[in-house]
Amino acid sequence: MLIGVTGNIGSGKSTFCKLLSAKGFSVVNGDELAKSFLKKGHEAYSKIVETFGKGILNGEGEIDRKRLGSIVFNDKESLNKLTAIIHPFVLRAVESLKERDEITFFEAAVIVEYGWQKTFDAIVTVYAYRGQRILRAARKFGLRNAVLRDRMQLPYSVKFKYTDYLICNTKNLLHLKEQCEKFAEQFKE
Repeated sequence: MLIGVTGNIGSGKSTFCKLLSAKGFSVVNGDELAKSFLKKGHEAYSKIVETFGKGILNGEGEIDRKRLGSIVFNDKESLNKLTAIIHPFVLRAVESLKERDEITFFEAAVIVEYGWQKTFDAIVTVYAYRGQRILRAARKFGLRNAVLRDRMQLPYSVKFKYTDYLICNTKNLLHLKEQCEKFAEQFKE
């Protein structure tokens, strides 16, 4: 069984997935998977450098994710170009996860944005209020970038249409742990 875990930036989906992992579930992080396709030698690498130029490379010739991010998260067209290159590789990897004999959770903020919801047996949406999400994301990306990234994601009203399980992360970590416990009970073998 392959279950998608989504939610907008700063919602707590990574924390929820870490809790699932601690319970012994297999969890694949979509961002980490996508980052692996940026490495020199991968088929996507040359397409990305060709599209965005050598200015995105660091001294070792690897793609500098901060430089690339400053381009794509400030320009929707550039983001669309990057996703057009990377997402076919991500989707192939996600499809291969379906072949596993274990329940696997795949974490990605953009499951609904890119119409991937049909790829999964179920969708978990982690929800938090916008103010909470922006504050959490600002710690990692800075306030300006957190707001820009948030604006590029679909509103929850759209994501809820595809939600099979809702995790409401509007309180504290203890409350999230309790919800994870209840959720995980459904999938114990």
